Amino acid sequence: MLVAAESSAVGPVKASLAAENTSVRPGTPFLVAITFRIVPGWHIYWRNPGDTGLPTTIAWELPEGFHASEIMWPVPQRFISQGLASYGYEGDVSLLTRMTPPTSVPLGNVTFHAHVGWLACRVECTPGETDLSLSLPVGSGTPIVDTRSALLLKDAASALPAAVPGAQFSSSIQGNRMVLRADGLSVAPAATIYFVPSDAGILAEGAAQNARVAASSLTVEMAAGPKQPDARRVRGVLVAQDWMGVRGFAVDTPVEGVAAVTPPSGAPSGGTGSFLIALALAFLGGLILNLMPCVLPVVSLKVLSFVRTSRESGGSAFRHGLLFAAGVLVSFWAIAGILVGLRAGGQLVGWGFQFQSPAVVAVTASLFFLIALSLLDVFELRLPIRVAAPSAGGGAGAFLSGLLATAVATPCTAPFMGGALGYALTKPPAVGFGVFTALAAGLAAPYVLLSAIPGLAPRIPKPGRWMVTLRQILAFPMLGAMIWMLYVLETLAGFPALMTLLCALLLTGLGAWIYGRWGGLDRSLRSRLISASLAAVLVLGGTAFSAVTSGSAPTSIDARGAIRAAGGADATAAWESWSPQRVAELQAAGTPVFVDFTAKWCLTCQVNERVALHSPAITRAFRQAGVATLQADWTDRSDAIARTLATFGRAGVPVYALYPRGSASPVLLPELLTPGIVREALDKLR
Repeated sequence: MLVAAESSAVGPVKASLAAENTSVRPGTPFLVAITFRIVPGWHIYWRNPGDTGLPTTIAWELPEGFHASEIMWPVPQRFISQGLASYGYEGDVSLLTRMTPPTSVPLGNVTFHAHVGWLACRVECTPGETDLSLSLPVGSGTPIVDTRSALLLKDAASALPAAVPGAQFSSSIQGNRMVLRADGLSVAPAATIYFVPSDAGILAEGAAQNARVAASSLTVEMAAGPKQPDARRVRGVLVAQDWMGVRGFAVDTPVEGVAAVTPPSGAPSGGTGSFLIALALAFLGGLILNLMPCVLPVVSLKVLSFVRTSRESGGSAFRHGLLFAAGVLVSFWAIAGILVGLRAGGQLVGWGFQFQSPAVVAVTASLFFLIALSLLDVFELRLPIRVAAPSAGGGAGAFLSGLLATAVATPCTAPFMGGALGYALTKPPAVGFGVFTALAAGLAAPYVLLSAIPGLAPRIPKPGRWMVTLRQILAFPMLGAMIWMLYVLETLAGFPALMTLLCALLLTGLGAWIYGRWGGLDRSLRSRLISASLAAVLVLGGTAFSAVTSGSAPTSIDARGAIRAAGGADATAAWESWSPQRVAELQAAGTPVFVDFTAKWCLTCQVNERVALHSPAITRAFRQAGVATLQADWTDRSDAIARTLATFGRAGVPVYALYPRGSASPVLLPELLTPGIVREALDKLR
């Protein structure tokens, strides 16, 4: 008898639950399988669905004391369409889970409940879910194996990625490419090979992968994704299809090396010698970091400051150099402490992790803007804004300049830094702090060296008006750094956050101008207090508001309802958010309406939008026909959208509904769109 509880079919998918045994023995683990039977032409998704789709989910409700393992995923297929990639399964597929009973289970029956959810896609996509349950008796003897279930689970186990004894994997970053190498694998030279990552965002999913096969090794070169700089490990499945069939190999290796086998190229592996190499690489990387675009503006200002202080006593100049180095060192230690603490808590963060936060990016952009205004003499404030300015005097200014230099250095990575940082973040905290200290020493070394050589003073030009000109020129690299921060913010949090920050910078500039105009020492105390208070409200209020609102995730529909076209640019046409009320209002006004029922997880939807809906030509066609364009986003499975789709006789997206003037019944366009199909439908309105 097959120990299974089968659900009724939900759309194109039928799910069932089976166990390998006919009874449960306390303390003895056993396997269960959720099997999906998928109608031909449809597919469901893997743990990482790729560019589109939703992962299949299983939520267990178990008897007291039972434990369920994570899902054991079979080797996924890779589906490519219009430059977008997704990962999933066709036909019949089983997801395995290992159940572990407690050592003591009361006699009787135990029941397992599973809530299963999936997204099924063909041309259109439709979500599905069902509840499955299975009851098994508890016995004290050896569990009896159910033959049919055992065969089912055996087939499912054979489809899991294999861990090959003796195989060694390594990965490295080469520019904007990630290279995965496998040694000890036997693969036919003509095999079709690709890598499927478990974590979304570390690869450009739809980009072509270049595989090279040697005698007992293979290399796969892939385009890196937006989250690649933060990934410390590469996990996933290396898939090879040759005369032996389709095989998958489980991969889990550090980004910069072979796990526990061979040190990665350019990075030390262990021991005292390796630690010294890491220190040397870190110092050299910190030295080169001074030339990186994000650091050069601040360092240039400090060198200009050295021109002013160099004609003071040698001790004073050297003191400034040491305080600058102290600021760099303290900030690097702080970063090291935060990194070590977060990684100890299980967070896979790396160098520059704080710039993953839109709020930090917004505050940094505001700081760069204020420094630039100060350099352009819009206002004068010695601390903390003018810490990088040539006229900043005192040890506090030099120390805070070191803090600022580190703050702007963290988005950059110089040559030789990668191996040293990878080594530091995988070693004990004491070793990591040593590497970060060497990195700080390299960054601060040029300024300390300039301040420590008294003989340089006579060779440096005398201070004069040329310094004012040079200082103002250096404001523009600072503005360039601000523009870069704006780009980073738009990438992280979308266009609405960017607009919020630009408005905040406008208020910041106004506050700085007010303070510079009425807050000088030549003004009365009352004037200085009022201008300082007003400037503080504008600057701090604008920056704080921008930091808070920039934390929102990017969205496909902004505050005006304009959607983003595929590829990242704003669509020319203004697509409004859909609602039944809005459709009724437009129809009552005699306006034809086109509704795009879509979802971010729908591959066909994304392709149609890129190819047919958001092109400039189709945008003009909508405008010329006087058609209002609405988007119904079903990403969050809106009940209102589901009910509307049901009235069309549809259960999934995409659906394209064109309402002619005066007609409550829409014309439904095909699921696969071309510009010609859209134009033809619009022409029929005339």
